[in-house]
Amino acid sequence: MLAKASSLFQHFTQSRRLLRLHTPLGPDVLLAECVRGEEALGENYAFTISALSEEAGLSLRRLLGQPALLELETSGSGPRHFHGHLTSVGINGANGGMARYTLVLQPWCAFLAHGRDSRIFQDKNVFDILDAVFRVWQGRGTLAPAWRFDIVDRSMYPVHSLSTQYQESDWAFAQRLMSEEGLFYYFEHQGDAGNRGLGSHQLVIADHNGAFRTNTQAEVRFTRPGAVMREDSMDRWRHEARLLATGVAMQSWDYRSGGKRLVSSAAMQAGPISMVSSDAPGQYAYPDRDRGQRIADNQMEALETRSESFVGAGTVRTMAPGTVFALTGHACHDKETGRDARRFIVTRVRHLMHNNLTAQMKAGIIQALGNSRLAETIAAEQKDSLHAAGQHAGERPVYRNRVDAIRAQVSYRTSRSDGQGLLLHPRPTIHGQQTAIVVGPRGSEIHTDRDHRVKIQFHWQRGRAGQPSHSRLEHPAPDGHAGAPGDDTAGTWVRVLAGLAPVAGPNWGGHAVPRVGQEVLVDFLDGDIDRPVIVGALYNGRGAVDAQHNQAMHGPGASTGNAPSWFAGEAGGHGHPAVLSGFKSQAMGASQEGLGAYSQLVFDDSASQARLSLQRHAAGHRDSDELSLGHLRHQTDNQRLQTVGLGSELKTGHAAALRAGGGMLLSTDRSRMAQMDSSAALAQLGESESLQRVLASTARQHLAMLKGAGEGAQAGQDDLPAIAQLAHTAEVLNGLAGDASGRGQATAYQEPHLQLSSPKGIVAATPANAVFCAGLTSNISAGQDINFAAQGAWHHVTASGISLFTYGKASNGSKPNQETGIKLHAASGKVSCQSQSDATRIMADKAITVASVTKTVTVAAKTHLLMTAQGAMLKLEGGNIMLHAPGKVEFKAGKKELGGPVSVSNAEIAKKIHELNVKRDLTIEYVDADGNALTNELINMKFQGNQSETVSLDGNGKAVLRNAPLGPYRAAQPDRR
Repeated sequence: MLAKASSLFQHFTQSRRLLRLHTPLGPDVLLAECVRGEEALGENYAFTISALSEEAGLSLRRLLGQPALLELETSGSGPRHFHGHLTSVGINGANGGMARYTLVLQPWCAFLAHGRDSRIFQDKNVFDILDAVFRVWQGRGTLAPAWRFDIVDRSMYPVHSLSTQYQESDWAFAQRLMSEEGLFYYFEHQGDAGNRGLGSHQLVIADHNGAFRTNTQAEVRFTRPGAVMREDSMDRWRHEARLLATGVAMQSWDYRSGGKRLVSSAAMQAGPISMVSSDAPGQYAYPDRDRGQRIADNQMEALETRSESFVGAGTVRTMAPGTVFALTGHACHDKETGRDARRFIVTRVRHLMHNNLTAQMKAGIIQALGNSRLAETIAAEQKDSLHAAGQHAGERPVYRNRVDAIRAQVSYRTSRSDGQGLLLHPRPTIHGQQTAIVVGPRGSEIHTDRDHRVKIQFHWQRGRAGQPSHSRLEHPAPDGHAGAPGDDTAGTWVRVLAGLAPVAGPNWGGHAVPRVGQEVLVDFLDGDIDRPVIVGALYNGRGAVDAQHNQAMHGPGASTGNAPSWFAGEAGGHGHPAVLSGFKSQAMGASQEGLGAYSQLVFDDSASQARLSLQRHAAGHRDSDELSLGHLRHQTDNQRLQTVGLGSELKTGHAAALRAGGGMLLSTDRSRMAQMDSSAALAQLGESESLQRVLASTARQHLAMLKGAGEGAQAGQDDLPAIAQLAHTAEVLNGLAGDASGRGQATAYQEPHLQLSSPKGIVAATPANAVFCAGLTSNISAGQDINFAAQGAWHHVTASGISLFTYGKASNGSKPNQETGIKLHAASGKVSCQSQSDATRIMADKAITVASVTKTVTVAAKTHLLMTAQGAMLKLEGGNIMLHAPGKVEFKAGKKELGGPVSVSNAEIAKKIHELNVKRDLTIEYVDADGNALTNELINMKFQGNQSETVSLDGNGKAVLRNAPLGPYRAAQPDRR
């Protein structure tokens, strides 16, 4: 056996071989026995090589990942090169110093399929992303990734705000991006056996047929099987046609425009049956209609690529995907006219190769190592197929291939789906939700745009060293993607579910924007990793026992520790089973600590102590404004403190206002009727109106009206405006209003009326001033007494007159004296009664008594004084005293004295009269716009009748004008212009 192996080794050389295999182990260490390889547009190539070696102890690890070069001799000027890296190496047997190895040759892209990563690319187009993904692999081991783009117009490819690689390998991510953008790829090979890297291979990414180069053998002859030709040829050719959709229609919802974008594309040639592939690729699948139309056109081109194809087989060793050749000698195509009628694009090639070993060597190898399993696989594949050209090893060709092709005039596009409609490179589907942290500029509490979108950072994002990422993880390749900086420089705007109430409408809906550092719950539309939406916020950390806040206030990076405001406690005011619910806000400047001003809506569901409270605190637990309903109780954060009442309470440390444009009812009457039901107040108004009408009628009968009142009118009660207004008020309170449909009615005031009503009394009290003012009439009525009391003076001022009337009868009929009347008493001081422009009359049905208990009674008149009774008269006029009587006149005195004429001065009387005049002093105080007093300035006062008087302001900016005439006046400063 050793002698046979030694004889085989004499021929163990790659010189003048059809196949030559070069590895870092050196020349002639491995000899290719047979090869099966497949390469195609849009796929990685793979060549399985069965190789022989004189060494059975080769280090397999030394070969893994190393570059290798397979050369195939052609009928042309040079060999066909297949360059790549060894991704699999195994020994399949050894005997007598000879060993058989199986190796797999693949491109550098195959290494990108191992492992997986998660990262976000922001504001980049597909070329930028692919560059970033591929660049990372430069210098890893012996890899030397090479790629280039052959693109018609890069500007047609949009910049994506968000492109996420999520739990995908780099190659799966790259393939998905190329598939979504309608890009395809193939490889170009260069061989250099003398170079350390043994050559190179380049990934070509393209989007048009112009990227395809002409095959080295530009024309391929179609011949009969077994024919001997000077050039490689094809001996098998089959035409295939498939019935596929003749149109593509897509629709995608765009939340930014609020509508669907519809696009469609139709086949260049109509099929026998019209079939449209209708698809909804997800929300916001394309940013504009042009981009959507390009996607639809790409899908239609992919369908047309599959609808007609050609399958051939032969010995053309230069066949490679992405090359164009012309087929000659085929009867069907020779009859076709047109420049591209016989030109085809190679889309896939399957190579079956055997090295040109001598028959003796083959026999020795089989005897030593048996048949190669790869050779058996190739034989099985050749049997009953397009490759069949000989049944025995001596008859089989050393090289055969199978070629898939399409017509050159058909725009090639790689299909995104398999034959069953499933995507070949789908986006990762997210099952369930994830949480993330809201991020923003350094030092900001909230970061949002006009539409309440925020930026977030997922926990799986990793950054570079020194970045404040809350994950604290560094990405091994931090360049080219967003990373995890912990601020707004990474991440796109993400929509937020409408807060408080999950509704959103045009200028209405719920609003609650998550703040920087909060942990939010993120869902994904259609499970698409690139379509996140925030559906809620979460508490995290571990809250302190019987205290607010978190035991961990801040996490790493931007995250904050967020413990619930209200919780189930243990002791004191905290000792309740989490009965508090509601919403609590926090002042912007303290939102990450939770120690500032806040507002809250609290629902307290304690058994038999239910409470609803709306509160606002200008600082932590201070300067509060509050509206509480139900079981009133003090509350500080989570603590339920002492009870303060039952019902409702509205309190504020600042101003408060209640405004109702359609009327307001403040009542302590119990009622289950309509909102504005004022039946109790209406009853009171009815009683008051009846009482006032009766008393007004009685007053008229006793001539108690003022001069001119009731003239020309009936002697009824409607003459008094106050009573008429009282009746009008009853009409206002008794009004009705219906809803928009007119099917329902309820009590509603007809005017913006303020009604106070209480069955047990109304009290208004103040230690300062109280003002009651009415622009028209005021009506004060009481079923019993009305008391007015003043510690100082009591003034009644009226412009038209005052009428005081009393019926003068006691309500208690058992009293011996039934008269009550009107009494005016001054315990001290004077009683002054004046008529300054008319007469004063004092009349009584009975006696009138004028008396002075301790002093005198003075009666004075300017012209004359007249006293009469029963025809007798005493008249003082012109210095004379006239005494007349129809009967006798008697003078009785203890002493009688008649003297001459004497005149008495009226000065003393005049002085007394002057004291009865109304005091009309006018106090003037002058201040400027800033409240400063104006001093030592002349003020000219002008009255009615062109009267004027000038006064001077004192050092305090004040002056007093004595006995100022009644009526309007104007003030001016004569020294200023």
